[in-house]
Amino acid sequence: MLDVTEPSPVHAEVFAAATLSRPRIGPGVASARRLVGYGKSFASFGEIVQGRRTDGEDFLITLPVDLWSTCRVVCEASAGPSVVDADLCKSRQVAEEMLAVLGMGSGVSMRLELTRNIPIGKGLSSSTADMLAVVRAFQELFGVIVTDAFISRLFTRIEPHDALHYPMSVVYNHRRGRLLDRLDHIPDFQIVAVDAGGRVCTEAYNKRLDFGADLIAEYQRLYQRVLTAFAAKDDAAIAGCAQRSTELHVMRTDNAFLRGLLEQARAPGVLGIVTTHSGTCGGFLLPGNATAEQVAGVEAAVGHFGALFRTRTLRMLR
Repeated sequence: MLDVTEPSPVHAEVFAAATLSRPRIGPGVASARRLVGYGKSFASFGEIVQGRRTDGEDFLITLPVDLWSTCRVVCEASAGPSVVDADLCKSRQVAEEMLAVLGMGSGVSMRLELTRNIPIGKGLSSSTADMLAVVRAFQELFGVIVTDAFISRLFTRIEPHDALHYPMSVVYNHRRGRLLDRLDHIPDFQIVAVDAGGRVCTEAYNKRLDFGADLIAEYQRLYQRVLTAFAAKDDAAIAGCAQRSTELHVMRTDNAFLRGLLEQARAPGVLGIVTTHSGTCGGFLLPGNATAEQVAGVEAAVGHFGALFRTRTLRMLR
């Protein structure tokens, strides 16, 4: 757990980059004062591509989708050190750090209430979405503006994470919390998702992450290919890159579930297959304008692989 009584590099960065209003609650405010704030974050369906470049930089490319986490923060004045009540430890860590940044290490009692329609432990960035929803709720509640770099550094202290704080697909080092490239586009896909079942711990997965020299060379070629596809806003080419990343992931992990999905990649209307590399899902990518009959046809063809659900990518959020 983060110790909010001690300064951190994160604090200096946010104060230098943020515009803060005076907190509206604290030790001098009557205990009956009760404030409520709300925050929200979308999810990412795994990664369009995830791998390692020849310069040693780990990277992933996010795929924002219409799945959400929402945080309701209830805040009251209290005596003594500030206390955060939350069911999720990572979200609580974020709230504690934000209170320290705001100079509110004492005098506050806070409750975090998180709701989501994001499946948990499936590689759909549920924990990152929860943490970002907390930050957004703090922004509303206390009138604080924080930079993307601040959020990256804060989340890196807690876990490898997705770049949900950017309103587009981006290239991101999820282990170091570093933006590598803004792609200025979100491809338009409907997604038929298949869940193999179970859960994967993102932190444990990343500790085991390793790549041989030949595989790194393949990822470097794929990296250049996907940048070209995004520059052209060529969604079919982007889907092809997602499928190649799935194939490389299968080569590295010998994932029988994904191998089975790849055998269905030529189903009518399917542009490619996207993978939750540190999760349990694969997604069949269809054009955004695919008909209901086309989507149902894919579902009928792949339903025996696991539990199905549908989602779609988001339009640009800016």
